Order: sequence, then structure tokens, then C-alpha cells
Amino acid sequence: MSAAPAAPRARAVTPDLVRAAGIVLVVLIHTSGVVAGPGPAGGTTAFWAGLIYDSLARPGVPLFVMLTGWLLLDPKRPPEPIGNFLWRRFGRVALPLLVWSLIGYGWLAIRDHHAMKLAQFPRQVLNAPVFYHLWYVYVLLGLYLVVPLLRPLVAAASDSLRRYALALWVLGSSVLPLWYWWGGLHIGIDIPVVTTYVGYLLAGVWLAGAPVSARTRRTLGLLILVVVIWTVFATARLTGDEATNVALFAYGTPNVLAMSVAWFVLLTQPELTARVTRHPRAVTLVRVLAATSYGVYLVHPLILNLLDSGVLGTQITGASMYPFVGIPLLAAAVLAVSVGLMALARRVPMLDRLVGAS
Repeated sequence: MSAAPAAPRARAVTPDLVRAAGIVLVVLIHTSGVVAGPGPAGGTTAFWAGLIYDSLARPGVPLFVMLTGWLLLDPKRPPEPIGNFLWRRFGRVALPLLVWSLIGYGWLAIRDHHAMKLAQFPRQVLNAPVFYHLWYVYVLLGLYLVVPLLRPLVAAASDSLRRYALALWVLGSSVLPLWYWWGGLHIGIDIPVVTTYVGYLLAGVWLAGAPVSARTRRTLGLLILVVVIWTVFATARLTGDEATNVALFAYGTPNVLAMSVAWFVLLTQPELTARVTRHPRAVTLVRVLAATSYGVYLVHPLILNLLDSGVLGTQITGASMYPFVGIPLLAAAVLAVSVGLMALARRVPMLDRLVGAS
């Protein structure tokens, strides 16, 4: 790995720390998004609370992608035949995707009071995610196909090639698309080589544990704060009186990219890992969140949707109480329930394979 040298225990905790932070932020995204979605029409306080938490949590998914790049593109990994690699990775992800798609398909039929059309289910699974959050699993499967192509590049990349690839990523997948969206002068040269998520893969393996000074760490923290504030007010300006405009929430936008990379660099610093490992309870919490993260990702939107649907006799969202308090409280509760369910599932033979435990 490209992380700076650390004690064996500390080094083992670092990927778990990234994974734990990622799943916390993803749950917060889905909890706050429901509140922010209607825009000011859903209540001014609710809109601003949802917008702030949603903006803050945007790096959640990119953290997972960068972690994937860090672990799978590590030049120190033993060589592996392409077929074996794809079989293992697809086997771990595809079965949970199929099962949880079926669960989501059944839930939507119950919620919306329509019959399940099982004959159409295979086609729907192939065409698009059945439930909204499953889009990431499709992206992940696509990235697995690309990893064998990227390994030789990463293994042989010089510093200048790394900078060039990351520059192409930022320019072609982030800056220019936003420039065109704002109505800027169009440039007729496409830069399709380093796409949004491939760029995050490369950033993960090349930036993990990058040695930075204490001053740089403070600067990265300040950068995150400034970008969150800019995202909140720019999104509010774009929204006006309508439903929330989510253009600046896309994972390829410069603001989300900057926040995500800053988060990742900070989370993979040996100093932070060393602080965490000094507290056994913190290590335990991080490991539990990391171990159940894929299962939590799969189940938590169903729990949120169940609470929001009113099927239980009342509608529960982050705005059911004062939103600035209600959103993080509901996110924490849903996270705790999801972790508990997945921890139990991991102990049951066969069920463990459905939550990404084996």
C-alpha cells in the first residue's frame, strides 16, 4: 500500500476507518436528502438543515471508491489471474445485489399497493437498479472490470504520469462538465480516458497515506469547511423556491471531488490512525462499522423508506422533530439498527453471504 509505514495494528485499522466514515456519511446523505428534497416548500428550517447535512456528507460514496482503488490497485498485491479476480469479486457482490433487489422489489409492491410482476424482475435488474441506492453496486461491478487494466498502469506509473492522470480526471470529469453546465464556452475535445469513478480509484491508490504536514492537514480541514459552506449556499441559490437543485451534489463536481479527496487524505494519515488505536472502544466501533458496512448500505434505505412511508401508522423523517437535531438522531438510530441486523446476519450460515461477509 502507498500509506506511510505504521505499526501493524495501526495499518490494519486505517482501511476500516475509511470504510466506517464512508458508511456513516452515506446513511446521513439518505436521511438528510429526504428532508432537503422538497426545497423551501417543505419548510425553511427543514430545507436548510437537510441541505447542510447533505452537503457535508457528500464524500461518503467517493470514500468507498477510493478505498477500493487503494486496496485493489496496490502494486504490492500478489498477481492474480483476471478470471479468478473477477469470479471472486463478482461472486461476493452479485448475489447480495440480486437478493436485495428482490427484497426492494417486493417492498415497493407492498408500499405502492401493486402486484409483484416477477416475470419482469430479471429484465429490470439487468436494466437498472430496482431500488435507488443499488446504483452503486452496478458502478462497483463496472469498476471491477476495469481494475485488471489499471493494475499495470499503477505499477509502472512515474510521479509525472500520476499527476498527468489525476489532472486529466479533474479536468475532463469535473471541471469541464461543470463549466459547460454553467454555460461556458464549449471545447470540442473530449477527455474520456479517466472517468469520474476511475479517477477516484486512482486517487485512492496514489493518495492514501500521502505524507502531509500538520499545516497541510489543517488546510485540508479548512478546505472541507469552506467547500461545504459554498455548496450549501450555491445549491440554495440554484434552488430558489422549487425542489432542491442537486446539480452540485454529483460526485464528479469539483466541490464534491475536493471534499472527498481531502477527507480521504486526512483519514489515511498515520497520525489519525495512531490516535484511534490508543482507544480500544474506538477501534471496536470502527471495526464493527467496517465489517457490516456493505450490509448496512444494502438495508438502511429500506428502513428509512419504511419509516417515511407511513405503513407503520406514522411518518418518521429527520424533520419529525427539530431538523437540525432530528436528522443526525434518525441517521444514528437507523445506522445502529442496520449494524445490529447485519451483525446478526453475519453469524447465520448462508445469510452471511447476502451481506457481503464472505
